[in-house]
Amino acid sequence: MKRDFLKDLGLEDEVINKIMSENGKDIEKHKTDRDAYKTKYEDTKQLLDDANTTIQSYKDMDIEGIKKSAEDWKTKYETDTTALSDKIAQQEYDHKADKFLDKYEFSSNLVRNAVLNQFKEKKFKLENDAFLGADDFMKQLQENEPGVFKTSNPAPGNTGGAGNHPRVGGGTGVTKADILKMPYSKRVEFYNNNKEEFNRLMNE
Repeated sequence: MKRDFLKDLGLEDEVINKIMSENGKDIEKHKTDRDAYKTKYEDTKQLLDDANTTIQSYKDMDIEGIKKSAEDWKTKYETDTTALSDKIAQQEYDHKADKFLDKYEFSSNLVRNAVLNQFKEKKFKLENDAFLGADDFMKQLQENEPGVFKTSNPAPGNTGGAGNHPRVGGGTGVTKADILKMPYSKRVEFYNNNKEEFNRLMNE
């Protein structure tokens, strides 16, 4: 609306000013409403475009394949986590078993390793850093297989006369096959009395 048009109607300036002021407010309000609707339209259109794009991407997806892959990874994670926990627990168990045997003096490292393997095969329950039943096992081993451990007065080697001990050094007449057939206690006894010959035969 133009001011000249109102003047031609014979309206006073004061009245014209009021009319122009109100008209200006209406125009600004319509501009504001127009901008708001425009923004709302543009945002809504963008949301719809994004939704359509996402929906299409879902249509293109192998949903069942994705679900199966997710389940496979979950299973793998749980399996690997359990395996890792078991491995750590076994390493800790083996370390404590090895430390447990430190309080015993064995006739050789070879014998110690054999006892350690046998100890671990028993799978003693570990409770409060103590192996339940382990002391009884070692006590029984000391009674039944004394040659496994060092003694303050070890049995002397055979000097060549008749007896139960083979001669120290070469010429024992024992072969590697004979050693492997020996009972555990006899094998340890042979080792204690013929270390060089034992090592030579076992390395053949």
